[in-house]
Amino acid sequence: MTAASHRIDTDTLRRGACPSLAAPMQTGDGLLVRLRPVAPALTANDLLALAGLARETGNGLIEITARGNIQLRGLTGASVPRLAQGLAAAGIVPQTGVAIETPALSGIDPSEIADATPMADALRAAIAAAGLTLAPKLAIVVDGGGVLSLADMVADIRLDAIEANEGVVWRLAVGGDRETARSVGVLAAESAVDGTMAVVAALAAIGPAARGRDLDVPALAADLPFSPVGRRWPEGSDEGACSPVGVCAPPSSRCRDLLPGGEQEAKSWFKSGLRHPIGKHNIGGHPVLGVAPAYGQVHADRLAALIQSLSACGATEFRLAPHRTLLVRGLSEEGLVAAQGAAEREGFWCTDQAPGRSVSICAGAAGCASASFDTHAAADAVVAHAAGLLDGSVDVHISGCPKGCAHPARAAVTLCGTAGGVGLVMNGKASDPALATVPAEGFMPAIRRLGALLRNRRAESETAKTLLDRTAPDTIVSAYQGHP
Repeated sequence: MTAASHRIDTDTLRRGACPSLAAPMQTGDGLLVRLRPVAPALTANDLLALAGLARETGNGLIEITARGNIQLRGLTGASVPRLAQGLAAAGIVPQTGVAIETPALSGIDPSEIADATPMADALRAAIAAAGLTLAPKLAIVVDGGGVLSLADMVADIRLDAIEANEGVVWRLAVGGDRETARSVGVLAAESAVDGTMAVVAALAAIGPAARGRDLDVPALAADLPFSPVGRRWPEGSDEGACSPVGVCAPPSSRCRDLLPGGEQEAKSWFKSGLRHPIGKHNIGGHPVLGVAPAYGQVHADRLAALIQSLSACGATEFRLAPHRTLLVRGLSEEGLVAAQGAAEREGFWCTDQAPGRSVSICAGAAGCASASFDTHAAADAVVAHAAGLLDGSVDVHISGCPKGCAHPARAAVTLCGTAGGVGLVMNGKASDPALATVPAEGFMPAIRRLGALLRNRRAESETAKTLLDRTAPDTIVSAYQGHP
């Protein structure tokens, strides 16, 4: 790709569209490019090339996103074409089109129900051939299960493999993660792409901004061009009241007839696959190590140093994964120990107990013109003084502004930068009204008070979720504001 042929679409230098190589996004530290390589497995040379390009064309900052994409920051209009040329020279081909996510270990995890890759490839080709205009941030998950499934990834459209009485079938659902998405149907493998395309077409018919939450699920189910597997219990009816519509609708117990173990196995399937990718894993008898840069961001120099060290430990392959994680393969048991030490030296998290892994933060004031405070320093303060929130039972979101880019969904605790300081939102989004706001200079004392309150009230073995659920919001607000 030449510089002349690589034109930047300045109309998309805005929030609301996914930043890409063709349409970077303007941020506080320059242009941002997000990419996902087509190849699921990257080599050390691939990552070293990315690190070099981050230095040469941007400010050297690299991010791994919550969905497992790479972001390069600090680019300019002149440097983006050089990035495109550098990627092509390194043989790194970015994915284009609708984002279709599959588990990072698809096809190599013996515990998966099905390899999601062929289904995702077929769906990607069908969407490209249809030429429909779809929402820029439309997200599709094709999840074959396994140790590191995408059970907790929110998507507009989901296809989840189920090992049923009839063999492997695919549950089609919209607008949520595996548990919360609304079921449209349970489809045989040969019908899954056509069924999903019916949903895609319905989104396109609504308009170019339509998302999964906008869909009329009963109408979709009735209009499927074939009979899905299973049966449907209408919403609000008794679970035993059968309807011949042919769709398995939520909640999970209503899928019980599809699974050999009945209702209990259905409930287990909805809850399964929630293991965090950071830390040690055993995949088919081989160790895999998940490492993550602190809060998802690292300088290119440190990434390069880590990759060189991991290669010396025996690493042969790297895979991007959700929750800002890089999976490392090829290590022996002895090499795994050495690799963990190397990761820790370079400031990467490498255990599933890393306290900051429950915190989602954006670039903050250092990297975005919209942000009003230092989100990294705020996250460090939460880890240091309110670690009781970070047991993994709740999400904590620290947002530089009300846009909430790092965590668009609700979080148990959101700390959001505003013109008046840092607002506290409980069980909501960054854009929701704050229960209380403290000046930026009063944030550290506020977090210390909040941490002290939680420590004093917490019962033995109590999770942060249970503690927050039984603590009155007024009590939390008083501690945050410093009122007696």
